[in-house]
Amino acid sequence: MARIFLVEDDVCTQSLLKAILRARSHEVVGIADSEEGAIAGILATKPELCLIDVHLSGTGLDVAEFILENLGIPVIVMSGDDQPTLPIPFVLKPVKVDNLMLAIDRAWNARSG
Repeated sequence: MARIFLVEDDVCTQSLLKAILRARSHEVVGIADSEEGAIAGILATKPELCLIDVHLSGTGLDVAEFILENLGIPVIVMSGDDQPTLPIPFVLKPVKVDNLMLAIDRAWNARSG
């Protein structure tokens, strides 16, 4: 399955998402809680998909934009605000497992097609 980099600043949400992803056979290759840490970690680990919280120190949308424009890695953003502002796959928080897996499957399948 997918090698995923997780960008989330809430430790409890990090743990929950890590458990969900691993239970579904995805590999979490790195976790960051800030914009700077995310970009450095993503460049170092070269994931196949990134799952990004919109609200970080800085903004998760800046991270998503950097990834899409410079690395071409599929991105899914997460937010408690149900008004996404970019045409990027989006998951509403609190995350429902079925919605997260559907978004990951769509992003994963779209990358090659």
